[in-house]
Amino acid sequence: MGRSHGLREGSMQKLTMTVVMLCGALVSGCQGEEGEQPAHEQPGVTVTEEAIASSRQAVVSSSLEAALSCIATYVNTGTCDWEHWSEMEDTCRFYEHPELDDGTFLDEVQSGNCTAANWPTLRAQLIGVNTPLVRMRENCDGASQVIQETEASGCHTLPETIGASYVDVPFGKTVTLHAGANCTGDSVFVASDTNLCETSFASGASANDNVRSFQIQGFAARPSPFDYDCAPNELTCVKNFNARVGDVNQAHSVKVVRVSLAGKTTPSWGSIQNALDVLQAKTSVMSRNRLHLGFIRQNVTVTRTACSAVKNDAALRAGHKASDFLTIFVLPKGVCPSSNAGSNRANLISTVPRDFIHEVGHVLGLAHSSVLNSATGKINSSGDASSYMSIFASDNYSLAQLHWLGWTKKEDLFKVNSALDNTGFTTVTLRPLDNNEDSTSPLPLGAVWEMPLSGKPDEKPQQLFISVPKRKTNGTNQIEGGTVFVHLAPICQNCTGMAMHTTQLARFGPRSTSEHRANALYIKPVSFESTRVQENGQTVEVFTSVTVQIRK
Repeated sequence: MGRSHGLREGSMQKLTMTVVMLCGALVSGCQGEEGEQPAHEQPGVTVTEEAIASSRQAVVSSSLEAALSCIATYVNTGTCDWEHWSEMEDTCRFYEHPELDDGTFLDEVQSGNCTAANWPTLRAQLIGVNTPLVRMRENCDGASQVIQETEASGCHTLPETIGASYVDVPFGKTVTLHAGANCTGDSVFVASDTNLCETSFASGASANDNVRSFQIQGFAARPSPFDYDCAPNELTCVKNFNARVGDVNQAHSVKVVRVSLAGKTTPSWGSIQNALDVLQAKTSVMSRNRLHLGFIRQNVTVTRTACSAVKNDAALRAGHKASDFLTIFVLPKGVCPSSNAGSNRANLISTVPRDFIHEVGHVLGLAHSSVLNSATGKINSSGDASSYMSIFASDNYSLAQLHWLGWTKKEDLFKVNSALDNTGFTTVTLRPLDNNEDSTSPLPLGAVWEMPLSGKPDEKPQQLFISVPKRKTNGTNQIEGGTVFVHLAPICQNCTGMAMHTTQLARFGPRSTSEHRANALYIKPVSFESTRVQENGQTVEVFTSVTVQIRK
C-alpha cells in the first residue's frame, strides 16, 4: 500500500485516460478485410525442409504447419520484419494459433531476429512445449519483477511482505484473486493478463497490493448459465464448441488509440467517444453483460504515410502487444481505403458505431454474414442485414454468432434433429431476437438443425439456425417485424480466428403460406402472435412469437 507503481511507456500510460466500463462486444464495419499479398520471392537464402526437420515433430496440426511455412516465405525473402508485420499477419493468419500469438514471435520480429540464420531455432522455440505459468508481478506492468509463478491448479498464497500489482494469465487458465489467505475473503475473477492497479474486488476495494492468495482453474471452473454442457439424454441441447468463450467473456482493458499524421485529419475524441457511447448501449444488451471492456485513451503520432506503415508504426508507438486482448486504432482519414481487423487489433477509418461493432466482432472470432441468392446460387458476401457482420446497418449479430460468443443460454436454442428423425417434421414457436436482451419468456430464440455428414472428403459439420431477428419494423434496415431467417453456420469444433461466418439461406414473413427450402429442410410459418401499438402517430405491429413447421 502506498507504493508508487510506474508504468512502462506505451503500456498502460495514464496520459489522458478515460476509463469507460462497457458490458458487451465490439465490432466494426469494413468493406472486407485488407489482405495485402506477400512480396514476391527474391533471390536469397532459402530455408530448407531439412533445416527444420528436427523440430517437425512438435507441429501438432496441418494448419499450424501451413502458418509456419507461410512465415518461412517471408524469412526467405528477408521480409520477416516489423515493416511487413501487418501484411504477414493477414497473409499467414498466425493469430489463429496460440503458439504464434503469445507475444514471443512479435518480440522476435521487432528485435530483428526473424532471419534465415535464426529461423530453425526460432521455429523450434515457437512450437515447443511452453509451460503456461501464472505469474504475480510487483508493479502495474507486464514487464515488472515476478513475485511468484506457478502452473499448478489449486490455491496459492503470496508472501505477506510483498503485494502484487499485475498478474499474467496464460491461455487456457483462469485465476480468482483473493484478499485473504488460503483463497478466502473478497475476490475477483480474471481470465487474461490483468493490471491490478485498475482492478477491484467484488466489494469495490482495490486489488492492488491487496491480493494475499490466488486460485488457478481452467475456463470451465467458473459456473454460468451461459457455460453449459449437453448431456447424452438432452436431445434438444445445442453445444457450443468455442474454446475462447471463457477468454472473451471477462473484464479487459482496451486501449483506444487516436493516430495523428501531419497533413491528415483524424476524427476528434468527441466523435470517437460518441461512437463508444452507442457501442456501450448496444453491446451491454447483446452480450447480456458477459463481456466487460474498460477503455483507455491514448494519442500517438506517426510520420510515414503508407497505410500499412501507419498501422505498424501506430501499433509500435502505442505499445501494442500480441498478448493484448484488443486495441482499437482510429486512423487518419484518407490513409487506408477501409477499416479492417486482424488478430487483436481493430483499425477504424471512421467513427460510425456499427463500424466499431463490426471490426471488433472480427477480433472476437466472427467472420462476415452473407446471403445466398437462391435463384442464381451465388453468394452475396457481407450482404446479410440481420447481422452487424455485413456491410449494412443492423440491430444485432445473427443468432448463430451470438451462440458462438457464448451469449445464449441452453434454453435459448432448441435442437430439432431428434424430432425430425422420429417423425419427419416438427413445430417450434420462437420469440424474436431483437437485441438479445434477457427475457423471462419460456420460448426459445431459435430452432437448430445439425446437418448430417455425407462422408465427402474435407466435409465440415454445419448447422441451420432458424430465428426471428426483429419484434417490430424500425428504421435500422428493411427487415420487417416477425420475419423468419434461416442461417447456415459452421459447428466450428476446434475453430480459431475469424471462424464464425453465417450465410442467410432463406427469409420470409410470418404470414407466408408457402414452404421455404433451406438446404434439406422445408420451413413455413403456421401461426403468430402480435399486437398493434401507436408509435409516433403510426400503427406498428409488434410480434411476440412466430410458430414454424419444419420438415425434411
